[in-house]
Order: sequence, then structure tokens, then C-alpha cells
Amino acid sequence: MASEIVVGIDFGTTYSGVSWAVNGGTKTIRLINDWPNPTSTNANSDKVPTKISYQDGKPYNWGYAVDFKEESWIKLLLDPKNKIGRTAEAVLTSNKLLGSLNKSAEEVAADYLRLVWEYTKSDIQKVRGDNWASIYTLRAVLTVPAIWSPIAKEKTLKIARMAGLPDTLSLVTEPEAAALAVLKEKNEEDESLKIGDCFVVCDAGGGTVDLISYKICGLDPLQIEECAVGDGGLCGSVYLDQAFERYIKTIVGEDAYNSLRDRDKKKMLLEFELSVKRCYSGDDKPYSVDLRGVEDNPKEGIDDDTITLKPSVLQTVFDHVIGQIMRLVEKQIDEVQERGNRAKAILLVGGFGTNRYMHRRLKEAYRRSQIQVLQNNGAWSSICRGATMWGLENSPNSTFTKKTVKARLARYSYGLSYAVRFDESKGHVLQDRRRFPDGVWMATNQMGWLIQKGDRIEDGKVMQEQLATPVQVGFLSTGTRPFSQELYYCADENPPPRKEISVKPLCTVDYGIDCSKLWHERGFKDPTTGEKWRHAVFDLLVVLDSATLHFVVFYRGKPVAYTEAKYKEEF
Repeated sequence: MASEIVVGIDFGTTYSGVSWAVNGGTKTIRLINDWPNPTSTNANSDKVPTKISYQDGKPYNWGYAVDFKEESWIKLLLDPKNKIGRTAEAVLTSNKLLGSLNKSAEEVAADYLRLVWEYTKSDIQKVRGDNWASIYTLRAVLTVPAIWSPIAKEKTLKIARMAGLPDTLSLVTEPEAAALAVLKEKNEEDESLKIGDCFVVCDAGGGTVDLISYKICGLDPLQIEECAVGDGGLCGSVYLDQAFERYIKTIVGEDAYNSLRDRDKKKMLLEFELSVKRCYSGDDKPYSVDLRGVEDNPKEGIDDDTITLKPSVLQTVFDHVIGQIMRLVEKQIDEVQERGNRAKAILLVGGFGTNRYMHRRLKEAYRRSQIQVLQNNGAWSSICRGATMWGLENSPNSTFTKKTVKARLARYSYGLSYAVRFDESKGHVLQDRRRFPDGVWMATNQMGWLIQKGDRIEDGKVMQEQLATPVQVGFLSTGTRPFSQELYYCADENPPPRKEISVKPLCTVDYGIDCSKLWHERGFKDPTTGEKWRHAVFDLLVVLDSATLHFVVFYRGKPVAYTEAKYKEEF
């Protein structure tokens, strides 16, 4: 009997989703769609709102049960790189509420995720029986935006552990999870996929929009590989809400708008989401929202607490955000072509990916190019379902002979700073010149790039670099000698050979070696001081998967540390 259950969690900016499957037999994926809902208006919804409320400093309600005073957009606060998201009004409001609760964004996110996790386990119990915990172990896969910084991804892992998720926890990027679900299901449903076909996946969510492109390189089983370096931006549907709210402020007046009750403003925004944002297709019919307490203004279409939205206004509001997404899509299609391929279709996934107007605009833009624009059924839940599929494939208990994603393209260059023999003819600068203990003048701050942006990295490929460092250890030295290795990243298309301003610190790997072992290394004397030194040689192995970097340090052929990187706070 199978002994593992894989749970895929799409922790979204506005909505979150969960699916799970037993890692054995048919591996049928169950999507949770009966979230607790006191109003039952949204019964059988594929996702649950990413909202939580507190009472007396403790979690009180979550999801659909939350009223209009809630913590939302918490996810956007997790990435210090996300400067734009911090200016959004709802984010500012969330920050104020965090202050009043005396809680960090990580703590609130962990509280929310804990409630989702507990409900997930109750769903498993409902399906697999009361004694399920004695039969199955749990493996969780959590999704993150591909454009997120490493520190944000590390924070996500920290939050998941705070929330009580199992140690067998992995991260996968949202667009890869979505692509996995959509392309595998498409391959099973029809025979339209052909080897060599290229697809641009546009994962438009609440906060972020991620672009990723895949080429079909096998059909039975399905195998894909990235055929363009992924891209993305902060132009998800919450920024549409922000643009809409800015418009309302201009016609109502900022002071008058600010004087209205938060509850009434949030009801209006919810109505905009459910009745306008999901239905608008660029048509000429007027839409309306209710805003209690607003003063009548017939000229602006405000009458009896109802605001009528003119088609031209709605188009302007939508174009502000969708225009950004279309530019990202165009850039990704150009990248596919520059690598000698041709995009066959654009696959729209994610909650915002179901938007009718976005589909219409993209279809009009690529009609002449004969690039199809497809909106698949279940696009809203594709990310959590894909996360479950990814977990089933990547689990140590997997019965799959091949993984679907065969290779990825690096979004950054990753490397080490090291020293080489100083040589002005090679462009070395005097400010980097240092005398080493062996008497040789070396040029420091030189970069060795383990991975370069755009490199094709086969799944499971290991990058290896040998590191040598002088160390002073005596015959009587005891204990462990600490070592530290900093890693760097660069977003430039062609990373520089020297540590320049575009080369940023990524993280630090710390490890230690017994002094008794180091004493046996090859020794040498400083020709000037006569001090005795030894050469310590290490091998650093780096593995880059969908969303995380893994490091293993080897000394004398044996692993001495499998470390979690300590990411810099500002990536």
C-alpha cells in the first residue's frame, strides 16, 4: 500500500488553492473545493481567499469567513525586492494592521498557512479515514513566483515550517507548476502536441505575472524543456484593483473617499472583483458598483450609492495593467524566436489569466502571427494541481521513470569571488592587488561563474567548483575551524569577470572542518615572515532546481556539510 501523500499548495496573493494525491496507484489528484464558507455564496470554489482576521491578538477567522476588516496582500510584503507592491493602498493598509497587531508579515502568513494546512489534513481524513496518519506520511510542495528573490523564497520556507508543514517540503515556481498541469492534461486529452512545439505560458495571478516558455521534446511520457529565459513583473490583478480605486478617488474626491467606512469601500472592491473584473471583455455595456455613503454626482455617474462605470473608463483601467502584461508576452515570444524556435501558442493560466479582455487583446495582437491564445479549463487551480504533480515526480518515492521538465534556463548568473595571480595585461586593477601568505601577488575580487544567465541546466545537473584557502593550523590545534563562502548573482546578459556594481551578494555558506584533519594538508612557509600555513582544498557542489539552490561542501571526497544558504536581506 502507498505510504505517502503529496500536497500541492498555491499560496496566492488574493486566493490560495490546495490539491493532493496518494503517491501510488492511479495518483488521482483531489482538488479541495469545499472551503469553509458561512454564506455558502461561493460554495465549491477551487480556491479560498488569502485573508485572515484576528481577535485579541489571535487568529479569529480566515478565508471566506473573514469580514471586511482583514489582513490581505500579506504575500506581497514577503519580498523586500518588491518596492512597487509596498506602495499599493491595500498593502499600506495591511502594514498598518500588522503594526496594530504587533506581528510581522511572516507571522501572519504563517498563521494563515497553518489554518489552510489544518483544513487540508481534515480533508485527507474525510477521504482516507480516521487512521490515515498511521498509514501515510505527508510531503508538501509550496509554490512561489518565479520572479521572487531568493530571500523571499527562503522566507516562504521559514513560514511553512512555522505553520507546521512537514520537513519533507519543497518549493516550485508557479509558472512551472502551471505549465506542468496544463501541458500534461493537454497531452492526455488530445493529440495536438508535437515534438518541437513551443508554448509561452503566461501565469497571471493576483500579485505577479510570470512568463515561461517550453519546448516539447518527448510525448510518451511528456517531456519539456525551457526554450526562453523566464521573465515577469508586478502587474497582477491587484494592480487592476489599485488602478480602479484610484479612478474612484478622482470622481468622488480623495477627502470624501477617505471619509467613507473601510467596510463599504471593501464591499465595493469585492463587487468590482466578482461582477466587473471577471466578466469584462471590452464590450460597450456599462457596469456598476455600489458604494454606500457616496454623494450623488450625475455628471460622474453616481446616483443613490451606485457608481455607473463608462465603457471608456473601464477600458482605460484595464489597459493600464493588461498593456504591461502584453509587453512581457511580446518580449518572451521574441526571446523564443531569438533562440531559433517559434511559439505555437500562448497558454493563459492563473486567476487573472481567465480574464476575457486579456484573452481578447492577446488574440487580436497575434492573429496575423497565427499564434493561438488558449484559456484552459481549470486555469485558476492549475498551479496547485501542478505542484502536486511536481511533488509526485520529484519525491524519493516516485514511480515515474522520467521527470516532465527535462531542462531549465538560468534566470541569473551565479558565481564565486576568488583570487588569481596578478597580471595587469589581463585587466587586473591595482586596488585588487594583495600579497598572499605564499609570497605571490594576487588579484582579488575576480569572478568565477558556475552558472551563466541563459545556460541550459539539465534536471539534476551538479555544478562543481574547487576552492583553495590558506589556513594556519598547528599540531596541537583542537576543535573545528570555521569557513565561510559567499556566493554572488548577476542579472546582466554577460556577467563581468570582476566583482563590479552589477554583481550582488546572494548568500553565504558556512561550514567547519576539524583542525586535526587540516593539519595533514600540504604546508608552506611565508617567505617574508616564516609563518607556517597549509592549503585547505574544498569542493563546492551547487544544484539549481525549479525554485531553490542547494549546496554541498566536500572535503577530501567526503561531504562535510549540506547547508542551507543564509540569504542576504536585500537581494
